[in-house]
Amino acid sequence: MSGVIGHYSAGDEDSRMAERRNAVEWERTAELLRRWLPAAPATVLDVGGGPGRQARHLLEHGYAVTLFDLVPRHVDQATARGVPAHVADARHLPAPDGSADAVLLLGPLYHLPAPGDRRRALGEAVRVLRRGGVVIAAALSRWGRVLVRAAAGELGDPARHAHTLASVRHGRVEDATTTWDEVAYLHDSRELATELETAGLHRVEVVGVEGPTGEWARRDPSLNAGTLELARLAEATIPDASIHLLARGAKP
Repeated sequence: MSGVIGHYSAGDEDSRMAERRNAVEWERTAELLRRWLPAAPATVLDVGGGPGRQARHLLEHGYAVTLFDLVPRHVDQATARGVPAHVADARHLPAPDGSADAVLLLGPLYHLPAPGDRRRALGEAVRVLRRGGVVIAAALSRWGRVLVRAAAGELGDPARHAHTLASVRHGRVEDATTTWDEVAYLHDSRELATELETAGLHRVEVVGVEGPTGEWARRDPSLNAGTLELARLAEATIPDASIHLLARGAKP
């Protein structure tokens, strides 16, 4: 996990989600959480919650939220926002069995390339849930990577094409040359659904977050409104065309 801590310690995740270029990701995630979360004042564990922007939003809407994150800098930033926050690994949560109504995993699964580690993280999420509670988990989309390349005008670049093929075939680039590639894993929608079902969750849904034009909107935020409309129409039909996937499953 040192690579993940190093990547996020060197960057600025807190300001990233405040940028207009990421408004579609923020708005779509927020509306899907409104759809899937139990009503406030439900107890939510935000696992891998970063600097606490989402947790703060949920607190302001009446939820009881505790954040866990691997990166000490993120925990400090979340605490400064007034969010109860602790350094913890998604695979080993310091929370009692059956103590939460919902668990958010909005980052851990795409930084756990080993299948066994993803199983442990999902198993922990299920363990701390009450019966009837929900897990909401984010993933990076393999096929969304193709549209990212298209938006960047890189489809004709042999090196970028080879990189995309590796991502689509294996979910990651084995011979990583960047910090991001070292710590990233990409799912397809069926794989993500299967992982939640294998963890014992039922009524699993997987949708696309930003839709097929999400990467174009990142480059030109004037496209945000139209991209949101397309994302809502395409969320279940072509989820893999999004940059991010979001899945929901309930504990029996």
